[in-house]
Amino acid sequence: MKKHSGRLVYSPSDLIRYLASPFASWMDRYYLEHPEAAVPDEQTEDQKLIAETGNRHELAVLSDFKSSAPGLVEIPRGDIADAREKTLAAVKAKAPIIYQAALEDGQFAGSADFIIVDAADQYQVWDTKLARSPKPYYAVQLCCYSEMFAAATRRAMPGKFGIILGTKDRVEFRVEDFIHYYRHIKNSFLAMQAGFTGNLDDRPEPLPRADHGRWTSHAEEFFHERDHLARVAGISVGQIKKLNAAGITTVAELAAASGRSVRKLAAESLEKLVAQARLQSQTIADRLKDPDAPARYEVLAPGNDYDPVGLAALPPDHPADVFFDMEGYPLTAGGLEYLFGATTIDPVTKALEFSDWWAHDRDEEKAAFEGFIDWAFER
Repeated sequence: MKKHSGRLVYSPSDLIRYLASPFASWMDRYYLEHPEAAVPDEQTEDQKLIAETGNRHELAVLSDFKSSAPGLVEIPRGDIADAREKTLAAVKAKAPIIYQAALEDGQFAGSADFIIVDAADQYQVWDTKLARSPKPYYAVQLCCYSEMFAAATRRAMPGKFGIILGTKDRVEFRVEDFIHYYRHIKNSFLAMQAGFTGNLDDRPEPLPRADHGRWTSHAEEFFHERDHLARVAGISVGQIKKLNAAGITTVAELAAASGRSVRKLAAESLEKLVAQARLQSQTIADRLKDPDAPARYEVLAPGNDYDPVGLAALPPDHPADVFFDMEGYPLTAGGLEYLFGATTIDPVTKALEFSDWWAHDRDEEKAAFEGFIDWAFER
C-alpha cells in the first residue's frame, strides 16, 4: 500500500493481509495516512530469516531459469514507467520468461516473480514460495497478478497460474477455479478502503487467532483493553460467537456465568470455560497487588472411571528413562532435523545429563539419527 501523487496504490500482498486480518489491513492504511500516530511491531529475527531465505529461493529459481531459457528478460526495478514499458516490450517480443514484470490495473500494481510461456504458447503467472505445499491465499495473490497482466497487456486472462515451492516442485492451478472468490475478497477490501475514516474507533475488531502481522501487539492491546474473550485460554472462535450472542462479551462476565445456558454450547463446555475465565480473572486481580503473584490453578479430579488423565497417565519414573526431543530447521528443501537431544538421570548422583547429536546437512542428519539409535540401543 503506497501513495503516488496523492493516489492510493494497492498490491496483491495488501489483499493477502486483508484476507488474514481486516484489522491489520486497516492499520496499514492508518499508518500510511498518519505515520506519526502508530508504530508497527519490529520485524523479528525469525521473520527476517524467513524473508532472506525466501529471497534466496527466488534467486535460485531465477538462476535455474537463466540456464534453461536463454531468452529470459529481467525487468529492472526503480523507474516504474520504464519497467512497465520494458514489460510490454518483452511480452510483445514473446520472451519465454519475464522476471519481475511490472503490472498495473486500476488501483492495483505490482511486480510478478515470473511470467512464463506455457506449452500452448500462452503466458502464465508464476510465483516462488518457501512452503512445501500450496496455501489457499496464494490463489488470491496470483489471481490478482493474472488480472493485472490481462489489463496491462490487453490480452485474455491467463488460463492458469503456478507456484514454485521451496522444494522446487511446481504446482499449477486454473484461474477460473479461484477468480470469483478473489473478486469477492478484492471488492470487500476496496469497500473497507473506501469507507476509511481514520478514526481508531471505526477500525475492524481484530479476529481471535488471526495473523495480525506487524500489528499483533496492537491487537493484543485491543483485547486487553476490552477484557476480550479471546484472552481465555483454550476458547474457540465459534464459542466466542455463541457467548457474544448470549450477551457474554468479557472475561469477567464469563467468569460469573456459571449455571447459565448458552444456545448451542454444551453445559459441560460452558462450565470449563467459566472455570478457566475465573482462574485468569483471579490471577489478574492478584497481580494488580503483586506483579510476581503465581498463576491461579485447580487440580482436576479424575473422571468417574478413575482412569488417569494428563501427566498422571505417564508410567512411573524409572532410572532408564530417556527424555528425547528433535529440533528442526524448515527453511531448507525437505527440512533438516539438526539436533537430536536426550536427557537422562545419572543413577548415582541423580544429576541430569544431556547427550546431543548435531547435523548441518542431510548426511550428518542420517549419521546423527543412527548415533542416537545406537546409543539408545546400547543403553
